[in-house]
Amino acid sequence: MTNQNRDFHNVYWIENVCVVQFNVPEKTLNSFSENSLKELGLILDEIFAKPALAGLVFASSKKDCFAAGVDVSIFSTLKTQAEGEKASKSLQELFARFESAKVPTVAAIHGVCLGGGLELSLAMKHRVCSTHKSTQMGLPEVKLGLLPGGGGTQRLPRLIGIAPALDLILTGKQIDAKKALRLGLVDDAVPENVYLERAIEYANGKVAAQKEKAKLKKQSFMASVEQKMSGLDIAKFALESNTFGRSFIEKKSQEMILKNTKGFYPAPKKALEAVISGMGKSLKSGLALEARLFGELVASPECASLVHIFEIMTAAKKNPFSAEAQQHARQFCTEPLKKGRGSVGIVGAGLMGSGVATVLADRGIRCTLLDRNSEGVQKGVAAVGSYFQDRLRRKRIKKFELLSALSKVTPTLSYESLRSSPLVIEAVFEDLSMKHKVIQNLEAVNAQSNADFIFATNTSSIPVEHIAAGSVRPQNVVGMHFFSPVTKMPLVEIVLGPKTSEIAGSAAFDLSAAMGKNTIVVKDGPGFFTTRILAFYLAEALLILSEGASIEDVDAALETFGMPVGPITLLDEVGLDVGSHIMETIKNPFKDRLICAPEITAILEEKRLGRKNGFGFYSYAEGKKVGPDESIYKHFKHGSSRKNLDKSDIVDRCLLVFINESARCLEEGIVSSEDSGDLGAVFGLGYPPFLGGPFFHARQFGKAATLEKLRKMAEKYGARFSPAKWWSEG
Repeated sequence: MTNQNRDFHNVYWIENVCVVQFNVPEKTLNSFSENSLKELGLILDEIFAKPALAGLVFASSKKDCFAAGVDVSIFSTLKTQAEGEKASKSLQELFARFESAKVPTVAAIHGVCLGGGLELSLAMKHRVCSTHKSTQMGLPEVKLGLLPGGGGTQRLPRLIGIAPALDLILTGKQIDAKKALRLGLVDDAVPENVYLERAIEYANGKVAAQKEKAKLKKQSFMASVEQKMSGLDIAKFALESNTFGRSFIEKKSQEMILKNTKGFYPAPKKALEAVISGMGKSLKSGLALEARLFGELVASPECASLVHIFEIMTAAKKNPFSAEAQQHARQFCTEPLKKGRGSVGIVGAGLMGSGVATVLADRGIRCTLLDRNSEGVQKGVAAVGSYFQDRLRRKRIKKFELLSALSKVTPTLSYESLRSSPLVIEAVFEDLSMKHKVIQNLEAVNAQSNADFIFATNTSSIPVEHIAAGSVRPQNVVGMHFFSPVTKMPLVEIVLGPKTSEIAGSAAFDLSAAMGKNTIVVKDGPGFFTTRILAFYLAEALLILSEGASIEDVDAALETFGMPVGPITLLDEVGLDVGSHIMETIKNPFKDRLICAPEITAILEEKRLGRKNGFGFYSYAEGKKVGPDESIYKHFKHGSSRKNLDKSDIVDRCLLVFINESARCLEEGIVSSEDSGDLGAVFGLGYPPFLGGPFFHARQFGKAATLEKLRKMAEKYGARFSPAKWWSEG
């Protein structure tokens, strides 16, 4: 068969079995575009018209990718509920052709199989997958503010049961071949070199015949009874085969959804409705319900925001530096590190340094962890070990994987051990003289053999220019701002000083990517981007406390808005000493706008540090926050007599000063684009993803409306609310 279709370049026959291989050119991952879906329909017309057809196998010739789902850009074109519903029905109808075929249809899965890719395979009569580690299956649509719209909410629970299907649909989690086989999601899981051959055997009926023969030969009547009465079948019957059981699952799922989403994300709730209601209907009626709910979600503002986040995350993976700089950095730095021929140096084995070491080890990158004394380095190594031990206890990794990861971290007390490191990450205290001393020690040991090593400073507020002033090669100094805890926070802020070379910037960017982080590149300046806008946000919250608001009212107002934690809780988490230092560092350059509450000095004198010493704005018992520590009010002029301030005004003040300062950073070139600012605010500071980031949110709300609000706030509260020029631009 000759095939001229662009995305299905390889359609061939093995006897009477047709194999269709998917491969979108010039893309790392296969995804279904409008064009590829049309092409697939035409191919099926031609294949199913062949009278000799005995079976059909759908596979991929793309490396480690079956199909990653529908191209996300399609969702942005669906502006109304009706358009979304129509698109869902079209996808359902196309996939249903595999289900209604008169011959066996088989999905041969190797690599990523997500979203629409998994939904297509669910419509097949059989699924065979490879056991390769790249084979991962899931329905991640909920992360885009959607539900599976190609039949996933109906076919998956009918195949594996309601409870396990909801676990995948409501969380968007991915599972490997072993778990897929255990759940019954696939019929077979075999080594990579035979999975396609095995799929063809299913397509030509050989496997079905073998299984039937084995069943008749080996399975006695009593064995059949025992299988049907197994604990799994009984549990499934009790929970899923009656209205009461389904109601129980629904109630528990609703509780989980509310806990995880706090009511801000409609997709999980509608996905639950699609599954539970759909299971009480015919497949046809269930699919119609799925399409309607998909249409409602795709037209929602939450979906628009989450699709925006996905798109800017994808775009941010591209290294922004010149091709020449990238090549040099990779040859000198990142390629040797990835291949195990080099080691990342880390100076400082505290919370940040040990966190960086943990992530590097988890990614298979060797590192050498240095601290000034044996107690410090031992604590750092213990912190790394604790992370992997916890993963072992949770059965996320195996013992050999734990040992392999720990072997990647080499403790040391000597700078000599960092002599050959192409890149060294400094993670010591925010003290300029200490950072200069680290640079000078490293340059002394590397003077002869490794003079061009890259020095990446993990500073949160000190300008890279000031740190680089202590180096004989300031072009090799770059900011690499990690967020705490490093193992959980997904952002790294690469900071370019005025003399930082493109090579240093590119090396830091590639290392961040190798660590699995979202990365933004920003210009140097006090606080860079994330710390600067955070300082204004926290300072405003403290001013509101100073004016008489209660701790719980300030936090509750921002949490109700959608922030993961309130600003006062966040200050306790960061540490009052650290937060105060950040605000003081940024105060001088922005003294006309950044106003710090005077009470903070007396609070710090009382040795209140927050969670780390159990003594801050909140009280702590055994490390857990139990409530506001009202004794702190003695430092405020209103004392314990707190005012009932308007919650919406609290939100407006904290958020508008945050967004306005973000706009100023854009004007000054601290961030290169609105998208970069959105990425940094969402993944570094917890700005609500369902709002898409400060710039996207402002555009959705309306720049003109926000401009008017800022003008009124400036008249009432001062210059920090004076609108940035961005608000007046188109």
